[in-house]
Amino acid sequence: MFAKHLPPSANLPRVLVLDEASWRELPREIEVVTNGEEADAVVGCVRPENLERWWAQLRPGGRLILAHAAPAEELLAALTRAGFIHCLVEPLGNGLTLYRGERPRADSPLPLGEGKSATPFIFLLIHQIPNKPAWKLAPNEKLAWRAACVLHPQTGQSTLLAFSSLVKAVAFMQKAVLAQWLVGINKVGKFKTEAAPTWAAPFTLNPEFETVRGWAVAPPLNIDPQAAITGEE
Repeated sequence: MFAKHLPPSANLPRVLVLDEASWRELPREIEVVTNGEEADAVVGCVRPENLERWWAQLRPGGRLILAHAAPAEELLAALTRAGFIHCLVEPLGNGLTLYRGERPRADSPLPLGEGKSATPFIFLLIHQIPNKPAWKLAPNEKLAWRAACVLHPQTGQSTLLAFSSLVKAVAFMQKAVLAQWLVGINKVGKFKTEAAPTWAAPFTLNPEFETVRGWAVAPPLNIDPQAAITGEE
């Protein structure tokens, strides 16, 4: 559950393990650190109550990898409030939800303060078929929305590209389309964060284009357009 999410490291990854059960799931090729020592990763099955403490113990670029039985939107909001970026929230199928985030590097383009606010909305990059507004649809026509996905290099899973604001989504989309990395994107869909658990794939929040452009583009994910917030165009 946790091993595939450990960050890449030239040496043995330095890991703070928060509980014995999580330690048993990790490979032996790690260096276990204690409270107060800088860590490449913090791993455990715990509630999101001490995230700022773990944030402070991680090295810049280090990764928090936790699991807890709570709604995905609650865990995502906790991660962003604590200042984590590149968040990934994924139901594990055993009642637990994986929630993962990274401490920004010193040169990260994402201002640290932005991560401190909650994320009430999530924006996805959409290929809408047909490409016309709902009021122009014929009576027998229906909209189909397909959201852009990538194959996450750590997990091999199809992962949605998600953003906490329209500005971030459009900025990423412009770079990706100009580079011909994404094809067919013609809309940005806005959703309440509470809609995320209904999606059939996890998502990475506010990815930088230069970071993910080397990842493989995955087949798009069908998303229900009825779940989106409309009427704000």
